[in-house]
Amino acid sequence: MAMPKVDAQCDPIALVVSARGGSPEAMEDLIGLYQERVAGFIYAMVGRTDQLQDLSQTTFVKMISGMSALKSPESFEPWLFRIARNVCTDHLRRERLRRMLVPFGQEHEPIEYPRAAAEGRLWTFRKMLKELPPRQRELVVLMGERDWSYEELARITASTVSSVKSRLFRARAFLRRRMNE
Repeated sequence: MAMPKVDAQCDPIALVVSARGGSPEAMEDLIGLYQERVAGFIYAMVGRTDQLQDLSQTTFVKMISGMSALKSPESFEPWLFRIARNVCTDHLRRERLRRMLVPFGQEHEPIEYPRAAAEGRLWTFRKMLKELPPRQRELVVLMGERDWSYEELARITASTVSSVKSRLFRARAFLRRRMNE
């Protein structure tokens, strides 16, 4: 499928309004506009490239089918990332269940990425990020994606502002401590 041409100057809110009105071109443009960001979020949450395309597609299918339920075009972006978060959570839950039911074998051993000297700190950060609990990791990933407010993060993750602050504080402290080790 060819990527739609997305104008860097396009107005996401206008695209959402057009997409809600049934415009397939606006829907394609929205997908093109958010595809890389959503895929990056999904990769950070799941940590596997072999599932990335399927999970991204599932996210956008849910976006398309749920567009009529979106309350306001201004809340589109947090709503889309909440869909992506739920898709990742469902996937990880199924994987956890599958691991309990499938006997452990040699092919299930985790594969470590080779450490290149030039990528030292970034590689270490990514490794430490995977050690965070999922709810802390998703907040760190979302903060790396964009400068979300605590209120927006609370809406995306379906939690309270105080729990967002607490999780981010613990995640940052853990990452700082581990990166300095």
